[in-house]
Amino acid sequence: MVNKNFIDFSVVLLVKDKKEYLFSFFIFTFIVFLASSVLFISDSLKHDLHLALEKQHQIIVTNTKAGKPALLSTEHVDSILQITGVDNVIGKVDGYYNFSQDRRYFHIVVDDSLDNNSMIISSEIKSILKKFHYNDEFNFLTENGIISLKITKVMDSNIISNDVVLVNTDVARKILDMYEDEYSYLDVSVPNNNEVDFIALKIVDLYPSLKVKTKNDQQSDYEHIYYYKGGIFMILYIVSMISFFILLKNQISSVFGEKKREIAILRSIGFAIKDIIHLKFIQNSIVALCSYFLGLFLAYTFVFIFDAPLLKNIFLGNDFNHITFTPSLDIRTLFLLFIFTVIPFLASILLPAWKIATEDMSEVVK
Repeated sequence: MVNKNFIDFSVVLLVKDKKEYLFSFFIFTFIVFLASSVLFISDSLKHDLHLALEKQHQIIVTNTKAGKPALLSTEHVDSILQITGVDNVIGKVDGYYNFSQDRRYFHIVVDDSLDNNSMIISSEIKSILKKFHYNDEFNFLTENGIISLKITKVMDSNIISNDVVLVNTDVARKILDMYEDEYSYLDVSVPNNNEVDFIALKIVDLYPSLKVKTKNDQQSDYEHIYYYKGGIFMILYIVSMISFFILLKNQISSVFGEKKREIAILRSIGFAIKDIIHLKFIQNSIVALCSYFLGLFLAYTFVFIFDAPLLKNIFLGNDFNHITFTPSLDIRTLFLLFIFTVIPFLASILLPAWKIATEDMSEVVK
């Protein structure tokens, strides 16, 4: 019968043999840390991308010419507005400024709350400008002259804002050399969600050169853009699995080795088979749960406090040095991680222990 005294006895045995459990504890913690770090990074990236998607209208329209991106005009806006079912069409100014000194492109995004002399930049852009002694303001070099803007705020870098510079519409047009009737893309608002796909087809019929993406199309793209990087993730996965199988082998060996005599002694002093199973379950549950939660804590700290050095470069490359991961935890993912790590770990102990406990113990005790 499992009671408080039985649990205390199990813990005492665990503490007495703690050196034998340390290897399993550290390896299991490493496995959970590595796997959950990868999952945290992936979930954080998808979280930021989906937040950006929620702010967009149902249809995004871009233009192409000779297979390359091209600008849209007020003519496109007026024509699409005539399509039955379209509520509104908003022309957006958006583009990239070539900062040739660092061979980088800044993403120019509109924020009309700013005045003509101000801009907001990401921490990544701030670090780039600082290298060239642009501390309080920056000079955009355009074909029509120099545009000087003051840096009024620095925002955190995430997967969306890493290379972003926020300016108002008028300044954005000057930087990108766009006329008043030109747009980078169009936001098309459709009140009836059931008509979105139909209206998207109508836009393509009207202008075959346009690229039309619905919100569902963009969501599908986001689901795959920053998933685990194939080869690199396979390396991490193989390392985790090798470590896990080493751990299981160590656990099984310990049961069939020195623990076999311990089980025999416990049987000889009156422990039933179910008591042996309960004893091993309590001891190894403590090890597994402590390792699991410690691994999660270390992974959370590594990703969301220290911004996952090294792993960040594996996922995103070297252009995202100052990115900040938004904390995002998927309970279902953590549950699956628990099922595929803790359960096999406990099974690797309980099954051999049950097999040994059902054998004749007389020879072992001698």
